[in-house]
Order: sequence, then structure tokens, then C-alpha cells
Amino acid sequence: MLKLYRADKKGNKTLPEKYYSDGLLSKQLNSGDNPLPHQKYGWLETIKNHIHYSTDQEKFIYDTTQYLSFTSDLNRAFFFLSTTMKLKYSATDRNSAEAFIFNATIDKLSLKEISEGLFIYSYKCNYNKPKTDPKFQSLLSSFINCNICSTNQDYEHKLLIINAEKYLFRQKEIYPIEYSFASDDKEWLLMPLDPMIGINAIGYQSRIQIADFWTVDFYKYDE
Repeated sequence: MLKLYRADKKGNKTLPEKYYSDGLLSKQLNSGDNPLPHQKYGWLETIKNHIHYSTDQEKFIYDTTQYLSFTSDLNRAFFFLSTTMKLKYSATDRNSAEAFIFNATIDKLSLKEISEGLFIYSYKCNYNKPKTDPKFQSLLSSFINCNICSTNQDYEHKLLIINAEKYLFRQKEIYPIEYSFASDDKEWLLMPLDPMIGINAIGYQSRIQIADFWTVDFYKYDE
């Protein structure tokens, strides 16, 4: 099994505190200002700039891609949890949570490799989870549903899953900083491949839907 972890903090642009109703959101909400950055700049450019940027243009690409960063090293996820003025944290309940570790467990046999370090993962959402899993339950549970599967129950969601270290390995002489960051962080990038819905809609949705392959743990910062 592939185990991936993502650290995030309440109030970030990705709104991790809304996971129980909106799933996991990227910074590029609703396809945003740059709906198809991989077509405009190429996959390599978007991936390396998401890992490390040094110019305003590169930061724009970083801010407008639909990638969500994960790591295969749980200790690294906890390191990112503590990169704040408050360096100490402890486990807590959902109501007191200031930070989150999202845990994804993916069967490697279900990954379809399409290029070096690039995989497609198909999954079913599970919007019964907010009704049955205490970590996801809320007053909204009865009203939460998938914006795609509510009208197409046979739909399979898709993710692009990128092993950033493996993907950049052949470019490590050209992009040594980006490769070093990807290697040190054991970084993986997940990008939703569900299309935007609607007339003249462009690009992909910016959410990983609520599903059985991921869950969450809660943390607070200690004084």
C-alpha cells in the first residue's frame, strides 16, 4: 500500500477545516484564474514551480495549480505541522483542531503509471461517510453530496498522482534545488482530474472528494 500524509493548518487558503463537507481543496478553487496551467506552461514547469519558486511568475504558477502536496514520510508531515511560531502541538478533537494530518492509503496495484513517476488513480467517492464516521459528521451531514455522482452514480473520480522525486530525477542536473526539495520532503503531488461542470466550463475541479481512501487526525498548538 502507498501511504501518504498531508499537513495543513486551519485558516490556510486550502481551508482544511472544511474537509468534512468540501473534501480536500487546492488553492486553485473552481479552476480559478489559470484553469489549464499544465497546457500553458507544461507539466514539468508546473510541477517544479509547485515544489520551489523564485520569481513572481513562478509564484503565480504555484498559486494557480491544482496540486496538493503530500509526503510519504509521516515524520516529514509532522515537521510541516510545526513550521510556525508555535512549534509544539498535541493531538486533540475535531472541535479544538487548529491543524490536521490527512492520511491517504492507496493500493499500489490500482495505480496506472502513464509516465515516469506519474500515475492515474480511480476511486469512488463516499458521501455516506459524513453520516457514519464521527470524524466527518456534522449538522450538514444529511445535505452533503457529490456534485458529480448525485446525477451520475456510475462515475469514477480520477486523480493524477505524482512521485515528485522520481519525476524530477532525470532533470536533477537542470533543477537541482527542486529535486533536492522533492527528495528531502519525499513529496508526492495529487491533482484532481474531475472536469468542471457547466456550460463553457474549463479545466478540472479543485477538490479530492470525500472517499474511503483518506481520513484525518486533529492537532492543536500548545502555548
